Formats: sequence, structure tokens, C-alpha cells
Amino acid sequence: MYIRISGRFTSQISVLTGSENLGNYNTVASARVVVNIGGGYKQYEVPVLTGNALKHWHAVYLAQAYVSLNGKLLNEICERGIGLRGYKVDTKLSDNLKNKEAENEAEAILDVCNDIHGFLLTTKQIKRDSLVKVSFASPVFNPDILEYTSRFAITHNRVDPLTRGSNQTQMMVFKQEESSGPEFGFNISMNMNYVMKPMYTDDVEAIKEYLKKEKIDEEEERKRRIKASIMAVSYLLTGVGSKQARSLGILKPLELIAAISTKPLPNLIHGSYEDYVTSSISLLNLYAKTYNETVYILCYNSNCQEQKSKEEGKQGTSGKLVITNETSIDKFFEELINYAIGSNNK
Repeated sequence: MYIRISGRFTSQISVLTGSENLGNYNTVASARVVVNIGGGYKQYEVPVLTGNALKHWHAVYLAQAYVSLNGKLLNEICERGIGLRGYKVDTKLSDNLKNKEAENEAEAILDVCNDIHGFLLTTKQIKRDSLVKVSFASPVFNPDILEYTSRFAITHNRVDPLTRGSNQTQMMVFKQEESSGPEFGFNISMNMNYVMKPMYTDDVEAIKEYLKKEKIDEEEERKRRIKASIMAVSYLLTGVGSKQARSLGILKPLELIAAISTKPLPNLIHGSYEDYVTSSISLLNLYAKTYNETVYILCYNSNCQEQKSKEEGKQGTSGKLVITNETSIDKFFEELINYAIGSNNK
């Protein structure tokens, strides 16, 4: 199952991704974007949420969701949200990690984090590509939105409880940059077809034997991992950034579009482009017609019903788009999970 998700969220007074420390001043990550204005181009430096930060937090919440769904196949490193990959499923942090490296891809992907987010063991020359890939989240490429997306610093006080040459504690003052912006866009690609399947070898029997020994149903485990991967996306849109030590981010999802198919899909147009919904549906319509496939599209607050009426007359008999518009985010993710694990596919 191939899943593509694009959309937008609003962010206020948040450290989207921490960047560097300049003395007692902590900065947020920023990037330069170039937009067309009246036939010319203008460059803006804007705060961003890096794809690496989003991917990290997706892995953290993947593990939490997986455990909540009664998943058992994850090592202690994965469960604690530490970004070390390639270790066996029974690994503890107290172990000698050098002795706990997986011997092959099949052994490694018994652990859910190795399976979904990939790994690289240079000493043994084995790896696995991540099944989840995430773009930078950037302000929408509209001059008004870019102009009103800001970076600013807030002063924090931290008390040092240790005495240093006197009986008095010390107050440490530092500044943390935050950012606010009306609309940020993002893009996620999830290739769930390789869940619990090695990419570079055909060694699947070892996985089957291990599951049989542990009395774990293979199909139920596959569905559990897909469901946890989708649930982790929902957590990303409600305040997650790479730095939460001083405060959670103030985030709210604004609109979403997801596409699901049993065959490889093109990535959706990034949510930072103003026409990302119409362009994404046009691209998916081409895919459906060319490969004679059914593509399921779910939309949350993105007015996809109008796009459906425009595309219906162009589909003919060679593939189709099945578009559902949802006004509640819980229904959006519920339907996405049902399509992804096969409950809605006829």
C-alpha cells in the first residue's frame, strides 16, 4: 500500500526546529525560499521545520502508537525514541550494543523502527531505506503569508540549584527564538508495501519463523505497523517540533489531502504551493488513467469535492479517482487507516 499526504497547518509561538546556540541565544532553523511576484522574483528567509525533525518525531510517536496497539516487536532503543537503528529486536540499553547489531536486514526489521524508518550498519554493509520520507515544512509560498511569518526571541530564566562559592543559587538567563506563521505546508511519502518485507534480500522465512515462535499473526502485525505509522502522522500535526523543552508548539492542522493506492504513486504537490490540491488531483488523475488503477483520495477541509466534479468527465474507463471529503480530522484519519489496511477496499 502506497500512501501520500500533503497539507497545511498553522503555527504560533513555536520552536519548529532548533538550529544553533550563540552563547545564551538559541536560534530556530531557517531557509530561503524564492517566489514569483508580478513577473519578478523575491527571496524570503523564513523559519522552517526540517524534514529530519519531522521524521525523528514520527519515529518517536510510531513507537508509542505501536505499543498502544499491543505491539511487542520493538527494542528498548526504539521504544524510548532514541534514533539508533540496526539493532536486534531484543536489544536493551544496558547491553553491549556492538554485540547486538543485526546480522541481516530480515533480522533487523523485526524491530518496528528498523522496519519503518530504515537503518545503516556500515561495519556490516547492510542497510534499509526508510519507508517514510518527509519534506521540510515551509510557510506557504504567498507573499502576504511570507511577510507575516516571523522569528522573534523570548527570554527565559532558569535557576541553578547548585551553590558555587556562596549559599545563594544563581539565575541563568537565556533567549530562545520562536516563530509564528499563519500557514505552513508539508509533504509525506509512505511506502507501506515493504512493511515486514526485506528490500535487498528474499530472506522472509526467518521472519515467518520468528513470528510463529512468538505466536504473532503476520497479517495482524503488518496491519498494526501500518496503523501505527498513520497514527504517528496525526501526532505530528498537533505541536511536535524538534525542541519542546520549554513549551509545546502551538500547532493546528488546517487542511489535508491523502492518496492511497496498491501501486506506486507520485508524490503529492507540496502544501506550500497555493494550488497544491488541484495540481495533486490532476497528477493522480493522470496516474489512474495511465495505469488503469483506482486511487482513493481523502480530503480534510480542502474542498476536494469541487475537484471531483471537474475530473469525473475526463476519467473514461481507464482507472478512476474515488474522492471523499471529510470535515472532521478524526474521520479523515479513521478512513485513511481503513483504506491502508484494506478495510475499505472492494
